[in-house]
Amino acid sequence: MNKEVLRKELREKRNLLCEKDIKSQKITGRLLASEVFQNAEVVMLYRSAKGEVDTDAIWEACKKAGKVCVFPKCVADGEMIAVMAEEETDFIKSSFGIMEPASDRVFPKELIDLIVVPALGYDQHNFRMGYGGGYYDRYLEDFYGITMGLCYQELLVETVYPGVWDVPVNFVITECDIFS
Repeated sequence: MNKEVLRKELREKRNLLCEKDIKSQKITGRLLASEVFQNAEVVMLYRSAKGEVDTDAIWEACKKAGKVCVFPKCVADGEMIAVMAEEETDFIKSSFGIMEPASDRVFPKELIDLIVVPALGYDQHNFRMGYGGGYYDRYLEDFYGITMGLCYQELLVETVYPGVWDVPVNFVITECDIFS
């Protein structure tokens, strides 16, 4: 099997999942209770879309706890930047169909403590099956903070066939467990 076939299978499997809301709440609860999240002052979070684990409650928890929250934004040449978000931050739908901050004001990567990373699925070595653009892998290659992936238990696989450029996350959180 190759990456494209696995990517397609994971998309289909995710689309058929039952009780995503309940599973998202459990995953969110595990993340919010984690020591890593509790200790993070600056969190990079994505706006969930297309059946991903819902991240709205995480953003609300960040605001309530006084954490700085930044969001990814894809820019030219496959590059991704982090943009700080506040209550009045405007989000616009990107060409990829994801919500990104309207601003282009870059937040320094070295000030981010925790990055919550989206994926279609993860493998037993915490490598992710992304969406094929390589934006996160390029962004994470020189990131020295902590990374966490959110994933439905049913979307864990034996391998995602990582390439030499792929970067594993430090932790994967499912509705059942936290893996490191």
